[in-house]
Amino acid sequence: MIDIQFLTKTLRSLSAITGLNFSLYDDRGNLLIAPPSEDLLLSRARISKKGHELYNDFLSKYLQLTIKNAQSLLMQGFTGQYHVFMPIRYKEVTLVALCEGFYLSRKDFTRFYAEKAEQFGLAGRPAEDWAGDLNFMDSRSIERHIKSIKPLLEGILSSGYEKGELGKRWQWSRTIIGLAANIGPDVKIEDIHQIIIDTVIFLFRVDTAAIFSMKEGRFQPESTGGRGREIVRKIKLSKDIYPVSNAIQSGMPVSVIDSYRLRHSGFPEEVISMYLFPINPQTGFPGFLGIFNCLLDRESFDSISGLCKLLAYLLSVRHQGDENAKRSAGLDLISTTTSELFYHYKDRQALCDSIVDESARFAGAEKCSLMLPDDDGEALMVISVKGVNKWLMKDVRVRTGEGIAGKVFQQGVPILIDNEEKLRTFSVKPRPLFKTQSCLSLPLKIAGETIGILNLSDKSTGEPFTQRELSALSSFATEASILLKLNHCHRTSEQMRELSITDPLTGLFNRRYFDVRLEEEYRRAKRYNLHFSLAMMDIDDFKVLNDTEGHPAGDHALREIAMTITGCIRANDILVRVGGEEFALIMPQTSKDEAFNVLERIRNHVSVMPLGAGSEPVRNITISTGIAMFPECGKSPEDLILQADRALYSAKAFGKNQTVVWKGPGGFEPSVGDIRIRELPNAEVSRRPIKSPFGENHRQAGKTFGDFTI
Repeated sequence: MIDIQFLTKTLRSLSAITGLNFSLYDDRGNLLIAPPSEDLLLSRARISKKGHELYNDFLSKYLQLTIKNAQSLLMQGFTGQYHVFMPIRYKEVTLVALCEGFYLSRKDFTRFYAEKAEQFGLAGRPAEDWAGDLNFMDSRSIERHIKSIKPLLEGILSSGYEKGELGKRWQWSRTIIGLAANIGPDVKIEDIHQIIIDTVIFLFRVDTAAIFSMKEGRFQPESTGGRGREIVRKIKLSKDIYPVSNAIQSGMPVSVIDSYRLRHSGFPEEVISMYLFPINPQTGFPGFLGIFNCLLDRESFDSISGLCKLLAYLLSVRHQGDENAKRSAGLDLISTTTSELFYHYKDRQALCDSIVDESARFAGAEKCSLMLPDDDGEALMVISVKGVNKWLMKDVRVRTGEGIAGKVFQQGVPILIDNEEKLRTFSVKPRPLFKTQSCLSLPLKIAGETIGILNLSDKSTGEPFTQRELSALSSFATEASILLKLNHCHRTSEQMRELSITDPLTGLFNRRYFDVRLEEEYRRAKRYNLHFSLAMMDIDDFKVLNDTEGHPAGDHALREIAMTITGCIRANDILVRVGGEEFALIMPQTSKDEAFNVLERIRNHVSVMPLGAGSEPVRNITISTGIAMFPECGKSPEDLILQADRALYSAKAFGKNQTVVWKGPGGFEPSVGDIRIRELPNAEVSRRPIKSPFGENHRQAGKTFGDFTI
């Protein structure tokens, strides 16, 4: 901290200017800067043993007195020469500048020579010769020199000290900044501790250092360094002893210099001093940096305190980084889990079961349940449960606003309960079904709307739930809410789709669906060279039924016929109510003869179907059917519909309650077709003339009319 080189040049310059010999001593009497030359008389007198002892005693005495009194002294030595002791002080540094070896008058020299020259071996040279080599100064000149030289040396000392301080701080700062810059994201916390210990020992020249952290209720050394590391490694600091408790409460460094007090607190006798610097990051109070068996100046004390703040920051950053890494891993896991749950979005129960299972896994909970509001939105019901028999929860209902789940649903804010006291604030008593009193209930929300509740209890470790589980589950709950909303939208869309393609009276598909499926079946048959049949059915005299029995009876008849036809067809056949009393039936991979047999079976079942609410039938219902086939009857769905309709019209024209198959190589004229009419069993065949719907050129019943055979 002292610029010795600059002070040396200064003292030599002063010696050259004044002709006096200047030297510099520290506060312990050690010579720091020797004079450029020595007074000849004084150096000769010190050659003898006695002269050497007298000089050292004189020098030591007045150096100490000068430092003690902090005042300049003009003292006469054993040779009669005068010496000026000037104290030079700055902060805690005290030096003494010594100007020596001069007489204030010749009388002083003459007296010394006459009385003591023989004693110190100086008599061999005449006094006149000695006088030529001596310095003689008047008191005024000496006083003037002291007033000028003392502030000059103090200014030089202060500037050198400040320069040294700045250099030291710069060195510390450069080292600490380099240290912090080189601590990468992959460096372990234990390695950071050891880096700090090594830095403290190197920069501040401490004897022993250690970092303590809380383990098993005591602060124990994590990393140690220095000469006494083996001794310090065995120290366990109780948080109740004075230095530790004071540092924890105040958050400020604590020093104990009294070795007796340290032994009284349980420290080994080898520990004679201790400094405790709290390491207090935002994440908590992990411990201390301890400095042992050395004394720190103010600058070192403040710098180590700042270093501990840097350490706390590094630990906070590392802790936050670890938390972010865990959170990122958790989010990745949530993303992966959500992707897997996406496959269940069409099945609400499977989706809810998966959400419950994954929520329990994320939180480490043994019990979990998912509750959704009922249709009225006034109560919550358990949809899925884990850890409890689901049949016990089947009829459980919780009104919104009541209990924990009801309040969470009403307020849309999660509730975390980690002790029995909090549990009782919700007027809920502990139940023997649960192992612990800690539970977690959080809302499933989307766009500010609460659509469900997720409840968890009984953490597998037996510990209460914490904000960490709540944070992890909140992210998952958001994803789960989206999936539940997607399921709701899917179910709504399916219901709307079902309504758009379903006849509300009979429950059969409607004309919209018929058009789509006929086109699909046509394309499939054409692509794979398959065949299929299309039948058009119409209830005979349905208007008469409505007029005589009423429209409710007609609606009842439509429903009954729809059920009867459904019972006569295959699962892959498509039955459609195309409008009014007309039905259509698409029969994939069905030939003409197979289709005819199916439609005859339907016609027979319908003809014997009673109409009426009582046991006595009001009347019987019959249907007429026309059948067209692909690819025989057309090159497009429109051709099939047209030819099936013509076959149906033929069945109507030739007496109703009949099944007609249209067959022709192409075109839509009846002359290229062949109509076959099946009669009911035991029915009387009419032979009376029948008017053909296709023109007057056709012949009577029982005969051939063009290509139609009756």
